[in-house]
Amino acid sequence: MRYRVLTVSITALFIFVAAGLFYMQILRFPYYSSLSKNNSIRIIPIDGPRGTIFDRNGVAVVSNRLSFDVAVIYQELRDRSKLTKVLNSVLDMSGRDVLAALEKAGRKPYIPVTIAEDVGKDKAIMLEEASFDNRGLIIEIRSKRDYLYGYEGSHVFGYLNEITEKELEGLKEYGYRRRDLVGRNGLEKYYDNYLRGSNGGTQIEVDSRGRQTRVIGIKEPSAGKDLHLTMDISLQRTCDKLLGDRKGAVVVMDPASGDILALASHPAFDPNIFIKPNMSAERLKLLNDRVGRPLINRAISGIYSPGSVFKMVISAAALDAKRISRNTTFQCAGFYMLGNARFDCWKEGGHGSQNIITALKNSCNVFFYNTGRLAGSDLIENFSKLFGFGAKTGIDLPDEAKGIVPGRIWKRMNKKGPWYEGDTVNYSIGQGYLLVTPMQVLEMTAIIANNGYMVKPRIVSKIDKQDIPAEKKRTVPIKAETINIIKEGLRDVVNSEGGTGSRAKVDGIVVAGKTGTAQNPQGRTHAWFVGFAPYQNAKLCIVVFLEHGGKGGLEPATIAHGVFEEARQKGYL
Repeated sequence: MRYRVLTVSITALFIFVAAGLFYMQILRFPYYSSLSKNNSIRIIPIDGPRGTIFDRNGVAVVSNRLSFDVAVIYQELRDRSKLTKVLNSVLDMSGRDVLAALEKAGRKPYIPVTIAEDVGKDKAIMLEEASFDNRGLIIEIRSKRDYLYGYEGSHVFGYLNEITEKELEGLKEYGYRRRDLVGRNGLEKYYDNYLRGSNGGTQIEVDSRGRQTRVIGIKEPSAGKDLHLTMDISLQRTCDKLLGDRKGAVVVMDPASGDILALASHPAFDPNIFIKPNMSAERLKLLNDRVGRPLINRAISGIYSPGSVFKMVISAAALDAKRISRNTTFQCAGFYMLGNARFDCWKEGGHGSQNIITALKNSCNVFFYNTGRLAGSDLIENFSKLFGFGAKTGIDLPDEAKGIVPGRIWKRMNKKGPWYEGDTVNYSIGQGYLLVTPMQVLEMTAIIANNGYMVKPRIVSKIDKQDIPAEKKRTVPIKAETINIIKEGLRDVVNSEGGTGSRAKVDGIVVAGKTGTAQNPQGRTHAWFVGFAPYQNAKLCIVVFLEHGGKGGLEPATIAHGVFEEARQKGYL
């Protein structure tokens, strides 16, 4: 009996062992075969470099450079104390830093995990030599983005940041992988699919000590597409320097085509901060700055009251609808009464008798209070939309704001109240509920400058060798006589004695423009200057906006003068 039990037990054991062997060698063969191959075959990724960005003259403004990163394959590490000494000697990494890096690598033991980025060529060579005696230590060569002009043009170019795990889930099927960089702002974001290169890799076989024995295959990476801009980096640098440490924006555009020659928004930032591994503190400072908000492109995403630059729209509406004529005059005593409410002109004591030309030159509020009420809020709302307010301009940059064009229906829906005549009075000088972006104000100015055409602003003119034609101009239904009268007033703003924009005057070129000083509830007034030159055949349009900048006829007009002078020297005027 005991013998039979022993026999059955031994038989059962053999059956169990045989079943285990069958399971491991037959059923689980693909799995263990894969593990074996992965142990002897290593894939070294090769980044596909992003496309280069060039300005209108072929000058590279954003390119790529080589970065040498240090990585380890945790499973292959043998002598950690020896590795710690090497990293301490070459990279000045402490034992604690090495331990933290190895713990990070241990979470993904079979793949290279980066423990130090952008160590420089000389240190990379030293570590490459040390890798022969430190199995599992690898030097990876990656393409690193290089913003050649630092903060200058930063809101045009944007910046890159590492893809998040959440984003990777949705983009993995499109070829994205961990540690890939994606565009977060500016052209890097808007044209990310074009700029992004296609990654490649080298498949090698290694021996038991991790040494390469042969190359099995290579998939060549491909570079992303290059972008060619309408922007002139030299003029861009001038705009950035003239803005200095002020908050605001300067945009320069060709009013005939919509080509943007320069776009500066301040505070600016250095996009390289998001690339360099040792600048995490600076990155956090930028991201958490709620006062300066340096990552906001004020030219297209900031919305503000336009103040007196909006008087061009009021003029167009009233003249075109024949609510006033060239010869209509109003008396300015320095204030305007609506019932018991008093609305002041900016000039104490008033401007006296004003027609449309002198009212534009002097930016007389009282004239436009009267004119706005004659036009009425409905007509002002319609003409505001004709000039592009309340809608995105369509510029090829992300996160553009639409602004607000108020009216009777808008107020009832958003403010739950009726429209009052006092609202129309405020509307008439670009105050109240109206909110616009500097880019929209520039688009409005271009319509006057080019004699009645809406152009779509653009920054990219060519992708690789493929030209991107400018969109066809759209006629704005405004009478030629209306535009000519407004242009005459804008000419006098800059060139006639007492004009509010005289600081923008340029010898030898007739500049036309309009100043604006907009009240805001957060403190000092915002300041505007918009203009174009030459007066008769405009080749350049400009908007200068300063947050809390005081009067538009002072610093903004002075900045515009500097830009026009630089543009003339470069042959644009």
